[in-house]
Amino acid sequence: MSIYDEAADKAKKQLDEISPTMCYAKWSQVSMHLTNGKTHSCYHPPTHSIDVSELKTNPSALHNTKEKKEQRALMLKGERPEGCSYCWNIEDTGARSDRVYRSGEYWAQNARDEIKEAGADGNINPRYVEVNFNQACNFKCSYCSPHLSTAWHEEIDEHGPYQVKDGEHNNTDSLKKGGLMPLRVAQKENPYVTAFWKWWPELYKNLEVFRMTGGEPLMDSNTFKVLDYVYENPNAWLEMSLTSNMCPPKPILMDMLISKLQKMEEIQIWEDPQKFNPNSGNNWYVAPACKNFSVFVSVDGFGNQAEYMRNGLCFKTLQNNVQRILRETDNTTVTFINTFNLLSVTSLREFLQWILELRDQYAKDRQGTKYIEIPDNGGHKHDPYEIVPKQRIWFDIPLLRAPYWQNIEILPQYYQSYLEEAIAFMEMNQADEEYIDYRGFKDFEIEKVKRNLEIMKGGNNIDRNKMYKARANFYKFFKQHDQRRDTDFLNTFPEMEDWWEICEEADALL
Repeated sequence: MSIYDEAADKAKKQLDEISPTMCYAKWSQVSMHLTNGKTHSCYHPPTHSIDVSELKTNPSALHNTKEKKEQRALMLKGERPEGCSYCWNIEDTGARSDRVYRSGEYWAQNARDEIKEAGADGNINPRYVEVNFNQACNFKCSYCSPHLSTAWHEEIDEHGPYQVKDGEHNNTDSLKKGGLMPLRVAQKENPYVTAFWKWWPELYKNLEVFRMTGGEPLMDSNTFKVLDYVYENPNAWLEMSLTSNMCPPKPILMDMLISKLQKMEEIQIWEDPQKFNPNSGNNWYVAPACKNFSVFVSVDGFGNQAEYMRNGLCFKTLQNNVQRILRETDNTTVTFINTFNLLSVTSLREFLQWILELRDQYAKDRQGTKYIEIPDNGGHKHDPYEIVPKQRIWFDIPLLRAPYWQNIEILPQYYQSYLEEAIAFMEMNQADEEYIDYRGFKDFEIEKVKRNLEIMKGGNNIDRNKMYKARANFYKFFKQHDQRRDTDFLNTFPEMEDWWEICEEADALL
């Protein structure tokens, strides 16, 4: 059993002592979409609206909404909130769900006393926070939407929504009716952003995980405002990250990011007996601005195929900017997020080869020891602050579920061979855990690819009509995609010519 599973099982026992439906994440985790005033706890429940009137007196209502408090009350009574069905469905099969995995995370465990004190009705500051300040983005990823990308919004304004078998795809009027489109106000006037900054000094005190998403976060000034705040108010327990396409519209934005990261990695010294061991007589605190900073790089394939999926991407620019981060910072980690869809399949082996080459080049970060010659209040000097070797390059491969016509389940069975080849490559280059191998692939990374292979195999059980409709939608969408964006599917994916013909035939049948 993995350490992760052991932590989940321990958390499950804790949760059961409270109620059989208890989840710490409902109290201690939040994703805030400040562009449209939506929030949810973890990623699985649907978002719901934040009461803007309450924010004036209680900015923590960005998280502590009436709806969440009602859901908390249900959990404490042992009932299942409807929005948490993702976890209930998994648990009903006898498996562990994210309810117990999330509750076993260190940030959730550290908040247990606060959760107990808050109960259902109290306001609580979450330990895990993800925020979207702005939908500004220079990309039009094939699976994205106008409510998450200004470039997508501009295309729909110019050409209208895509016509598919289901009707109109990415219709902004429909998105508005669903409350998803961003507020039509200047950023400085956004009441949700205003409330965030009112809440931020209090929220920050016990914050342990903070992620900035988008849009493209490098296109929003709030991103750099956060980085400056953390530098000026160091928190050695804080894990920070941002998700970026690594191709900002202005190169200076990448320069600014790297400059901020370099500053945050500086060893800072200040006196704080509460944050250092007060019993040692040593009141000097020595550390960088935060525990770790990660850049999550969104890229779904390799080369020109990656560019096709994420319209606006220059793959060479992305590669150069990733190299810059790894070369010009000492401690920042890079995690590639491959949102795995059916167009990711054929280049997966090349993508993994690239990861392996980067790990070989940056297997261990620059090692050394930085000595701090500042005496403490007793006249003694600190032990040296060490930069220890660590894994700097990671990747994840979450499955794309919507739109369904880009889901891997609808591919013919013979495309599974691409994943089988990728798995064989990973196993040939598997990490030797006994010797802390920073180059090879970890067991859990291999398992994630195997999991996606099993999902592909599950496509054999899909209803035939559902399958035909999805394939027809694929053909209709990408035919319009090529016309609007001056792209060429068959030229980019010549190995998928048979797939294109299959989808064209499905369109003709329906």
